[in-house]
Amino acid sequence: MKVAEQAFSPDDLTQIFAALGDVPCFAIAVSGGGDSMALLRLALRWRGTPKGLIALTVDHHLRDSSAAEAEQVSHWCNALSVEHHIINWQHNVVTSAIQAKARTARYDLLCAWCNEHEVPALLTAHTIEDQAETVAMRQRRTSSPRSLAGIWPEMERNGIRILRPLLGETRARLRNHLLTLGQGWLEDPSNTNPAFERVRVRNMGPSPSLADLAIRSQTAITTAQAESQRWIATEIVIAATGMMQFAPQAFAALSPLAQDEVLLTLLTSSGGTVPELSRRTTLIAWLVTPQLGRRTLGGVLFAKRQRQILVARESARIDAAPRLLNDPQPILWDRRFRISGPRGSSVTSMSTIKGMKRFKDIPAMVWAGLPVISLENEVLAFPHGPSHQDVKIEFIKK
Repeated sequence: MKVAEQAFSPDDLTQIFAALGDVPCFAIAVSGGGDSMALLRLALRWRGTPKGLIALTVDHHLRDSSAAEAEQVSHWCNALSVEHHIINWQHNVVTSAIQAKARTARYDLLCAWCNEHEVPALLTAHTIEDQAETVAMRQRRTSSPRSLAGIWPEMERNGIRILRPLLGETRARLRNHLLTLGQGWLEDPSNTNPAFERVRVRNMGPSPSLADLAIRSQTAITTAQAESQRWIATEIVIAATGMMQFAPQAFAALSPLAQDEVLLTLLTSSGGTVPELSRRTTLIAWLVTPQLGRRTLGGVLFAKRQRQILVARESARIDAAPRLLNDPQPILWDRRFRISGPRGSSVTSMSTIKGMKRFKDIPAMVWAGLPVISLENEVLAFPHGPSHQDVKIEFIKK
């Protein structure tokens, strides 16, 4: 056990999990592979208790052995007293883009589970090799600066923080750590199947530029994050209604990586979901052209005018069912507003309220997605509208 403790010192663990802060609970995506099992064991040691640590395994049902593998992970977690859940991906036969479709489904399922069970953060076990391979794959297709932005250390998807704390660690170090613990792991046969591009890149042999690729990627990401944060703070105007607006010329002047980072912030702040990079790239290409009009992405509306781009929630994507309020405990509504109100009151979107006359200074696309608090068919409050002493409505800026 002393050897295992020396492999990752307490200072190492503090640095690895620093971004988690003091969250009361978090989930780890555990496939059973060496990387995810190492992340599980490191997180358990860092936390000092299995309480508040949840392991989630997605059974993709793409191999005959997948169910047995998921049960093996469950067995390992039970031995560690770690809460574990198996999530099944129900799908038709997948014949093309298997890994891409499985990845999208996996994240959607994991985030949906976390949302349903009020778990704010999800950890995945991507390593420095994963980072370098991702960058290498992208640079085979394009030489644009965006190709350097491999796997981001943190992002938000469907309201859940996704953290990759092991991006600075190698697979070898993680597996050596498991060996010192006597912890087994599973080997995914798809990791050696040359039908997949990542495997072909990996089989090209050890690259002397692996560390360089990872460092360049991290530098590109850090630079883009700093650029986008400065830009968001100075260029985006946020209204109490949740509407955001900015000048298209200012957005066009950003670097491609910063543009994507800004777009991600706009999507998540507006209650939307995070689509694949290709779809984000298509929207960005439209945002920087002179063409005016409207487009939607991830449940968010983008209206391009001559001097401003307006961003608002797509009202048709908001759950129409009223949410009961239980004063004084606030609820998170549509991932955009923190709301509390009198006991027995409820909140729903403006689009479901009949007979409400729109305020002229609020665009129709914004008006339809506003939260409305009512009690016994009487409207008590909504953003930029009438207020009520027992109602609090706070737009969450991200």
